[in-house]
Amino acid sequence: MNEIESYEKVLINMSPKQWRTFLMENAFISRDKINVELAETFARVGTLMDFKQFVRIDHVEAIEGSAEAFLTYCGVLGYGVYLSKYYDHGLLNQLRERANDPRLIIRKAVIKALQYIGRKKLKRLLNYVDEWKIGTPLEQRACLAAVCSDKVLKDQEGYLEAMELLEWITATFVEDLEWNQDYKVLQEEVARCWSIAVSTNPQRGKRLMERWMKEHHFMVNTVMKKSLLNDSLQTLDPRWANEWLTKLQ
Repeated sequence: MNEIESYEKVLINMSPKQWRTFLMENAFISRDKINVELAETFARVGTLMDFKQFVRIDHVEAIEGSAEAFLTYCGVLGYGVYLSKYYDHGLLNQLRERANDPRLIIRKAVIKALQYIGRKKLKRLLNYVDEWKIGTPLEQRACLAAVCSDKVLKDQEGYLEAMELLEWITATFVEDLEWNQDYKVLQEEVARCWSIAVSTNPQRGKRLMERWMKEHHFMVNTVMKKSLLNDSLQTLDPRWANEWLTKLQ
């Protein structure tokens, strides 16, 4: 019996009234590493009522690194499992709100929750996050990170959908932005996703990336330079990557 199966057995045989205490007592497997296996198990075993209760716990009540924040993490993953099967506008809006959460762990949970949906059906995920792509930088980052993932990209159709989203969000950096930390986070994600795009389909990915680089837009080029320096592109085609790096100087 693996760890996830063990947690599932424990949770199923436990009174739901004890779940909160059990989750908090087992929230960490080391000082700074949360118990992801337990959270994923609870996302399958728990009830929607529990998920809602946990997602409502905000960053004031549960600071980063606390056992209470782990409860919110579990609730967000639970939303992902639920939304992968059923549509609920209210839950989706709450998930979107959590994409802007000041706690990094919760923002990561949102991406993971979206990936649950995308693994079931990419079209469903794209429909769910259609408004996120024009939202805040952190909302854009969440939907892009979810879609441009090897857990979600399984075929050529999925790749083309991901590229459309990637290009849409890349265009964000052509606008006049009031630069802040959130845009820096988005910038890093866009750069990472371009390296994935090229690595997944070098011929098409390079052609699209080159089209952007030929625009000579300062902020877009900054994104592209970060992508060209990514280990995956430096390994895939170092000559091509470094030639473009030279052109962008």
